[in-house]
Amino acid sequence: MRSVANATLTLVLLVFGTQIAQADEYPFTLRTEPTTTPPPQPTVTPRKKDSDLLLEAVAGVPPVPGLQNTPVSGPKPIERNAWGGVPCVDLPDGTTQCFGQPAIAPPRKPGELTPGQILRATRKIGMPRLKINIQPGTATLVNLDTIFYARPQLFQRTITLLGYTIDLVASPTRYTWRHGDGTAHTTTKPGNPYPSKDVTYRYQKPSKRVSPSVDVTYRVRYRVDGAGWQTLSQTLTASGPTGDLEVKEATPVLTGN
Repeated sequence: MRSVANATLTLVLLVFGTQIAQADEYPFTLRTEPTTTPPPQPTVTPRKKDSDLLLEAVAGVPPVPGLQNTPVSGPKPIERNAWGGVPCVDLPDGTTQCFGQPAIAPPRKPGELTPGQILRATRKIGMPRLKINIQPGTATLVNLDTIFYARPQLFQRTITLLGYTIDLVASPTRYTWRHGDGTAHTTTKPGNPYPSKDVTYRYQKPSKRVSPSVDVTYRVRYRVDGAGWQTLSQTLTASGPTGDLEVKEATPVLTGN
């Protein structure tokens, strides 16, 4: 009986030992599971410096002439030029680069508007041309005082030139009376009708037709943007239209008285 019991115990031990050995070698059940690819993770890019971002933003923009490669003595913050509208940046080589076009126009410079420009503009406008008035009328006599006169006009005009507002005022200063026979004389007065004889002329010989006229010389004053009045150095002359006049010679007639 003892031998049978020993044999049975030995068999149990062998079987149990085999299970233990198998358990030690395979402690869990192996299964094949479908694999899943994990979602891509976002790429984190380091933040760029402000100076690098500015360089990238202005890449390809032509620099402003005269504002590039300006030596600097050390690091400086981003600047703007004298006009206040162009960004500049310090470069690694120690120079400053400016880009783009000015955001605002440069201020007007003193002397940008000259008296010569105002004179040329006034000449284009022109001064008033005065008609000559003649007495006694369309006919006069040799050696008779023929009266001339004109009616002066005050010239006022406001123009805009190069962004400036220019007020112009012109007044006659001299009258040149052209008699139509090749002679002329000058006065400072416009003359007056009869009985005044401020401006007269005596023809020396008869003529079927002469064409008298008057040239008026103006002195021009101006002011810029409401500032003080100034006077142009040169005067302007306007030639008036001609008139028609017959010069007759008086024939003496004897009478019985």
